[in-house]
Amino acid sequence: MGKKPTDEEPHVSGQANKPISQPPHALPHATVTEELKANAEDGLSEQEAKSRLEEYGRNELDDGPGVQPVKILIRQVANAMMLVLILAMAVSFGIASYIEGGVISAVIILNIIVGFFQEFNAEKTMDSLRSLSSPTAVAVRGGTTITVPTAEIVPGDVVELKTGDTVPADIR
Repeated sequence: MGKKPTDEEPHVSGQANKPISQPPHALPHATVTEELKANAEDGLSEQEAKSRLEEYGRNELDDGPGVQPVKILIRQVANAMMLVLILAMAVSFGIASYIEGGVISAVIILNIIVGFFQEFNAEKTMDSLRSLSSPTAVAVRGGTTITVPTAEIVPGDVVELKTGDTVPADIR
């Protein structure tokens, strides 16, 4: 039951599919540019941008099925802590310790209600964030400034931002 040996390095959260030496925010911009094999002045060529788009995929948040209250409720009930509490409640009622069983029942119900509303609000917030994303971005490609769909921004793109712009990707 040990780990399988692989030739690939493990994925580091917050980095692209091909990790660089450190998270980009911790490196000087020249190092990030060098490790991503990008050109800070001319940006990526159109061909390079297309190949990276195929390699890394589109710059989009997963749409998912949206907010599903029934699934949220099931996740709240069917987690390890809740199952242990339900077992403790059953044992308490089984040995005729009704006060303890009642208190544990109240804790279970309170935990489910609070957890449900927290997760429901978090799901709604994620849906809101998806709708706030910028539809286009201004990037430098091949030495010219062009407008591209945000979904086509790739690692190594030089993105121009002005005051008030929505940041179109996880960029450094």
